[in-house]
Amino acid sequence: MNQTKSSNGLFFTWLGLLGISILIGLFAAFKLLTEGHHLFNANDVLIWSLPLGVYIYLALTSSGLTLLASVPLVFGIKRYEPFAKRLVFLAIGALLGGFVSIGLELGNVFHMVYILLSPNLSSPIWWMGAIYSLELVVLLIKFQRIHAGDWDSRLSKWLGKVGFLCALIAPLMIGSVFGLTESRVTYFGPVMSIYCLFMAILSGSALCLLYNLIQAQVTGNVISGDKDALFKEFTRIFTGALGAVIILTLIKFFIEGSTVIPEFLNYHKYAQAFGSIAGLNTEVILGLFLPFILISIPGLRHNNSTRILTCALVLLGTLAMHMEILLAGQSRPVGPKAEQFPDVISYYPSSWEWMVFLLAVAVMLLLFSLGERFLKLESTPA
Repeated sequence: MNQTKSSNGLFFTWLGLLGISILIGLFAAFKLLTEGHHLFNANDVLIWSLPLGVYIYLALTSSGLTLLASVPLVFGIKRYEPFAKRLVFLAIGALLGGFVSIGLELGNVFHMVYILLSPNLSSPIWWMGAIYSLELVVLLIKFQRIHAGDWDSRLSKWLGKVGFLCALIAPLMIGSVFGLTESRVTYFGPVMSIYCLFMAILSGSALCLLYNLIQAQVTGNVISGDKDALFKEFTRIFTGALGAVIILTLIKFFIEGSTVIPEFLNYHKYAQAFGSIAGLNTEVILGLFLPFILISIPGLRHNNSTRILTCALVLLGTLAMHMEILLAGQSRPVGPKAEQFPDVISYYPSSWEWMVFLLAVAVMLLLFSLGERFLKLESTPA
């Protein structure tokens, strides 16, 4: 009885904190909708700011979670079914948080509807929005079918396959938004799409592990032998994705360090927005290299505290990496704007941008909390 009361008290305290965060974010949203986009520290050169970076981060994370959910739902690997419903719900929550952020970045949430209803089939930005909107609808219907006990009907399987294809294509489309931008040499190229796909798998597997491990500790549930074996498999997926992202990041560094193209030389002035350690970006050292070292040590690999720490570092590090790429690529004015601005534009998020970030994350966490409490996310096929 006392344990139940304590658990309920902790839950309602957590909801209270999230409620306060959402109220702060809604105040920022009201100010943005009534006073305009000038509240952000953006300008005619640096037009993409923190809320867009948060959208990219949460959207990619949602795609990674959907790809993981496809392992049991599309490819039929039954032992992953205890995680399937929760993974679908986490993907929904992350994507809704991302849509909150991009809606306020656009200055008006109705701009999202306008973009979808006025298609430009040659625009990767339109395709990105359309695919992620389709992914959200498919995930919502798929979750409803699972919640109703329908795991294996033709409709349910079809929804799983469409969701998998959306989650696979959407990160590639985000990468193409940047990779097709010829005027920004530091974005341009096919590697950006591949990079976004692996970043999606990495952040999705990190959130999956972090959430499930914390959920088990908070609820006091004992991790059974079967579930621990699955955690070990998720750890291997996480480690593999982490290694792949490290390789791609090193390739990116080698390309940037071996060129004398003016755009890259200017890019270097912004390439360490979060500082450096031994000449390398802080977020790469702490968000990629350190977690990989920790998770590769046999005695620490399957320790829950180590896994929680490494996943948290990776989630923070990948957010910082998205922001650094986003900002550094815009830092050099081009065309007529180059006559009015300095060679490199500086940027730091305004308090309103941080409030939008807080709102997006709080909405996501509130959905996670309510879903965990009321929607039986550990359900498996009858």
